Amino acid sequence: MTGQGVVLRAFLLGAAVTGAVAYALGAALVVAAAAAGSTLRLAVGPVVMAAVEREGAQVVTTLGPGLGAVAIAGGLLNAAAGLVLLRASRDHDRLT
Repeated sequence: MTGQGVVLRAFLLGAAVTGAVAYALGAALVVAAAAAGSTLRLAVGPVVMAAVEREGAQVVTTLGPGLGAVAIAGGLLNAAAGLVLLRASRDHDRLT
């Protein structure tokens, strides 16, 4: 497999797993906050990951686009780790 294939596969798998975990954690936080009757706003600047807001008797829950940003960040970190391991294995193969 080429180096590009390794990095791409690492990015895609890292993004998928990180996205799934972020979605599950976000959903658990939203459900817990709604059940407790409190408000929650988990955001980085204007990018909302999860929010629970009360508007009178209604509860508004949001899983925002920040979860996608978290998934992309996880994919990038995994791709970087894959690239480091690929280079280390090539250096090792060259030395032996």
